[in-house]
Amino acid sequence: MYITRAKKDFIRRHYIEGQLNICHMAEVLELRPETIRFYLKDFDIIAKEFPDKLQDFNFFLGKEKVRKAGPWYHHLVELLPELVAAEEGPVLFAAKLYRRYALRYPQEYSKARFYYLFRRWFDENKEALCAAKIQAKYTQEEIELLKSWRRSNDRHRWQVAVALMSVYTYHSLDKVAQRIDCTPLTLRGWLNIYRKEGLAGLDRPGTKRPIKAERAAEIEKKMDELVHLVRQSPKNYGIDRASWSITDLATVFSRESGHYICQSTVSNYLKRRGVRYKRSREVIASTDPLFLEKYRAIQHVLENLAKNEKFFSIDEYGPCSVRPKGGRRLAMPGEQPVYQKVDKGKGWFICTCALELSTNQLTWFYSRKKDTAEMIQLIEVLSAQYQNQKRLFLSWDAASWHASKQLLDYLEEINAPSYRKEKHTPLIALAPLPARAPHLNVIESVFSGMSKSVIRNSDYDSVVECRAAIDRYFQKRNLYFLENPKRAGNKIWGKERVKAVFNKANICRNL
Repeated sequence: MYITRAKKDFIRRHYIEGQLNICHMAEVLELRPETIRFYLKDFDIIAKEFPDKLQDFNFFLGKEKVRKAGPWYHHLVELLPELVAAEEGPVLFAAKLYRRYALRYPQEYSKARFYYLFRRWFDENKEALCAAKIQAKYTQEEIELLKSWRRSNDRHRWQVAVALMSVYTYHSLDKVAQRIDCTPLTLRGWLNIYRKEGLAGLDRPGTKRPIKAERAAEIEKKMDELVHLVRQSPKNYGIDRASWSITDLATVFSRESGHYICQSTVSNYLKRRGVRYKRSREVIASTDPLFLEKYRAIQHVLENLAKNEKFFSIDEYGPCSVRPKGGRRLAMPGEQPVYQKVDKGKGWFICTCALELSTNQLTWFYSRKKDTAEMIQLIEVLSAQYQNQKRLFLSWDAASWHASKQLLDYLEEINAPSYRKEKHTPLIALAPLPARAPHLNVIESVFSGMSKSVIRNSDYDSVVECRAAIDRYFQKRNLYFLENPKRAGNKIWGKERVKAVFNKANICRNL
């Protein structure tokens, strides 16, 4: 509901003068009568509670306070505690509450408005409602016992205590199950046991209770199947990765076996079998004497980046030889991951990439060289793709072809006003990175995720097949950020090292 200030003042003057012809004011101001009534109600409340503010034409209560002052809202607030207290189960269903409300007040709030007001009222009174529900559900002795279980280092008792003290606070059962790392089916089973046997039926500490031989054999069988799964390629199960992640293992195991298994159980089983991730590390450091000046210049550009300007992080991936590749993978205790060494690869390629930081969109093409001609080609591609922008900033490392005389002469030519007017191209500006600082190049984070997903632990049959895998990864990434526009990289597929934003604390490259 938005009307001009002049119309609000018109309504207030008529209210003060006692001229309350609603239809006349609605016709003159071209407003609905309901809008006139709303502001008259606003002034009624001001006259009763703040009489000295009635002549202040800058003072209004706001629509929420006006609506809460009406009889409908008072009826709702009086009835809601009774409706909530009458609910038996641990879950509140707003639709069920509304049906009972509508029986009492059929001519008042609609379902959508009821849902909104109920959510606001519940959030304001949640602590008191939950405390009252727990006090009504459990005896004082049971509450004290649950609190002691919650402080216990016994996992089973802790799970039961958190579950029983959370489900009756109207939290989602799925969220509670996820919090204590169990399945919703297990959680419902505990609730049924409590209803039938009380806390005594649940007092079975998981770490102290002896495991039956049948259960132990079943667990061993699951661990054997999990290890067997680790030894196979994820692509055999429709996972477009070169190595396993814990999440993928849990998903595939649950799907293949027909029995749900959570990620923490997968991790626990692998630890019991001694399976670990292994990798090596290296250390790099920039020796550029102008490191701070270049870094601050880039930060200044990003802090003042306009909506019609784009900033690109640019680098080349490769030369990448297509041959069997090693990498970080799950390994059995005492087992060293190996791959077949070959003297000659099946071909090689270079992938030139540009990452636009504000939209997280990638532009890429393949070549056989790292030289000025490829940089000129990239600039032509970006100029055509972002033709509607005013200026493009290109940030890359200190390679010689990134600052060659031929490239600078080309930039001077295409930045000329006559050329830009004729071709309708954006202005191209350079924002070079410090020398020997690949960890500051944001696109290295994308390369790291791509390499981990499709290059490491791979053995492609041809260059074409390898390029196709890279294209699929980049296309999925671009599509993800088109649907979820964020400056983030660590949530894409769980593969990129850090957020895809320029930050000196980021270590974008694998170290």
